[in-house]
Amino acid sequence: MDDDMHARSDDIYELPMFPLGSVVLPGDDVPLHVFEPRYRAMVQHCLDTESDFGVALIERGHEVGGGDVRGVAAASTRIDRALPTPDGRFVLECRGVDRIRVLEWLPDDPYPRARVTAWPDLPAGDESLDEVYDLVQERTDRLFEILTGIARSRDLPTPEAPRVDADGTRSVAEVWEFASSLPLGSSDRAKVLAAETVGRRLHVLATALEDVIAIAEFSALPDL
Repeated sequence: MDDDMHARSDDIYELPMFPLGSVVLPGDDVPLHVFEPRYRAMVQHCLDTESDFGVALIERGHEVGGGDVRGVAAASTRIDRALPTPDGRFVLECRGVDRIRVLEWLPDDPYPRARVTAWPDLPAGDESLDEVYDLVQERTDRLFEILTGIARSRDLPTPEAPRVDADGTRSVAEVWEFASSLPLGSSDRAKVLAAETVGRRLHVLATALEDVIAIAEFSALPDL
């Protein structure tokens, strides 16, 4: 799909959709095992037309069979590698590309589709982000310090803490990539995806990290 398609926030277009029980962020690696007939047809369409599809969170219901309630925040997702199986299934390696907003869900025949538009961040204005960047990194370092201790106590590979400001540029893409690297649940990832500005996204991450740290600290307690 032409990257210019996502360049203007007022572009509205139809996109095949893959509702999932998890949130895809721009920059995510997305492995998928596709077995349901309608999604096999969707994947074949994307491969034939070299187009992307969208992934939206199923807020209520189930992935298989339809009848679900789907969110409006989504991510355009690109197939990097597709392995068809002899029985018609697909094993996919995909990646999240851009944030998109679902304007209208269309009939699911032959597969889920929606009218969508690009969803760029709002301008940050004069908002100073230095403090919240530092807070997010501080909490990230604390979280991975706990996770490292847990890993060593259980003879597991040691995780490496990501850096929110690795080269000083602090771009939107880097914040997405950083958020993608954190061990957050679907609810927090959904809030990250829907945040309107980089600053708001960082505040969401700071709050989410505080909760994850509390869970990690509890997990690190010795068995009584």
